[in-house]
Amino acid sequence: MNIGIDSRPLDKIKTGIGFYLYNLLKELPEKCSDINFFLFSDREICLDFNYPNVITVIDNNYKLLKGTLWYIWRINYLIEKHGIDIFWGTQHVLPIIRNKSVKKVLTVHDLVCYKYPQTMEKLNYFINKIFIPHSIKSADKIVAVSNSTKEDILSYFNIEPKKICVIYNTVIICDVDNIDEIEYLSKYGLEKNRYILYVGTIEPRKNTEILLKVCEEIYAKTGMPTVLAGKIGWKSNKVVQSIKEYSKKGCLKYLEYVNDVEKNLLMKNCFVFVFPSFYEGFGLPVVEALKNGALVLVSDTSSLKELINIDELRFNPLDCTQLSEKIINFYINNEAYTKFRKKCNELSSKFENKQVIEKYVKLFYNLRDGAK
Repeated sequence: MNIGIDSRPLDKIKTGIGFYLYNLLKELPEKCSDINFFLFSDREICLDFNYPNVITVIDNNYKLLKGTLWYIWRINYLIEKHGIDIFWGTQHVLPIIRNKSVKKVLTVHDLVCYKYPQTMEKLNYFINKIFIPHSIKSADKIVAVSNSTKEDILSYFNIEPKKICVIYNTVIICDVDNIDEIEYLSKYGLEKNRYILYVGTIEPRKNTEILLKVCEEIYAKTGMPTVLAGKIGWKSNKVVQSIKEYSKKGCLKYLEYVNDVEKNLLMKNCFVFVFPSFYEGFGLPVVEALKNGALVLVSDTSSLKELINIDELRFNPLDCTQLSEKIINFYINNEAYTKFRKKCNELSSKFENKQVIEKYVKLFYNLRDGAK
């Protein structure tokens, strides 16, 4: 069986969907050696592993066809050329596929363009609004990355619930045991268990502004700086200016984009990991932080309250006071801090990669065999 995959997110610098696909491809091919995975892209694909049944296909000879245009119009040619049986659209949209016998799988990570359109770049917004409805309708099977995302799909589209299967993201934590944590942290002037951490893109939907609003008070009362790690996204000029101002005061540190090793070191050694996003289809950094043993606070929205189902670990994303009080209370009350950090460790067991991989393997074989 040959599966073609939209692999454009597998850039050198990966964000959410890139990590989603990377983590799956790191384990899936080994579990189903009779499946060939064809990675289709119009740009460089960066992987640090090799499988004989993973074939990279870079199709970048068409300068006028880039990004979504390339994807919509060129994938059908690649499907025919490589004898693809199942095509997997990994980021909300399916291309034009003329061969009716080709089965189509669509991953829907979120419906930001419907629920929070004001937080998207205009081009991405229009691409999603134009192509998502047709993709939802034409897919043979839809993978929703959380129950929250499944509910969103059903609220906006008239489709059978059985067409959707919920499969959480795989989360792979790299080994950092042989790295000198103290030396790494000191490079940035940080101490073990003495900083607040956020990892993710800096953009409006992620609501990093709330961390900027509370970092000065938290620093004054605890001596702990707030650390932001992630690339600057769109519409963030105001946030960038605030980052510069608070960095001068010592209550904030901005580390830009960090690699996997650095990310896990930071998560493992933080006092608390905070993810204040207004809306998430899954929330990969949250599970990564849980698996690194961190105490995690999340906004009480979307899939985040599905991942963290403990009231004491959630906050109103618009309430600065509530967030700062929770952090400061955990700093003051060591017994509560220890108790809820242990609960976070227990929550991490919900996200077992083996179960996720098994669900994908079952999905592919059922599609091949015509099972519903």
